[in-house]
Amino acid sequence: MAEPTFRTPLAGWSDRFAALAPAVLVAETPVAQISVRSTDPAVIEALGLPGVCSVGRQGDGTEAIWLGPDEWILTRPGVAAHDWLPTLQETVDDAQSAPGGTYLTDASGQRTRLTLHGPRAATILAHGCSIDLSPTRFGDTTAVQTLLAQAGVVLHRDGDGFALYVRSSFADYLAAWIVDAAIEYTTVPPR
Repeated sequence: MAEPTFRTPLAGWSDRFAALAPAVLVAETPVAQISVRSTDPAVIEALGLPGVCSVGRQGDGTEAIWLGPDEWILTRPGVAAHDWLPTLQETVDDAQSAPGGTYLTDASGQRTRLTLHGPRAATILAHGCSIDLSPTRFGDTTAVQTLLAQAGVVLHRDGDGFALYVRSSFADYLAAWIVDAAIEYTTVPPR
């Protein structure tokens, strides 16, 4: 039997995103996403979960993003969430101080991940986001939940650019907004 395939929320946007280069390089970059709810300090340490408004990174590509006082999202490229979840659950089972205080859920279908890189990435995001994205105020380990063009997103730096997570139901709207906001930077003035 063939392995089932799935269509990402922005599968049809790659040509429109490509037309924005080199001003901004936009790509949908799907990752496995596991929602973590815990108040257990031993589990928080074992999973390497970061503190308030932070993102933590591990060598295997895993990112842990703080969402609230007892909530994080773990992301990882190149692995299916259903294959990764048992490994995380084993880590939780080994670390937890009392059973039942930590919950892991596959949240991969809830949000999609977009990356924006290039010389105009921060400028384009600034058109619809009230967060100061300058490197001195929004560093490599900063993560926030905010509105971008009235759509709720989770936002953090991704190397020299940005990664944002948007609910799948808002993905088309936000993609259209990004394309519209970037147009003025992609048009070559007449000579």
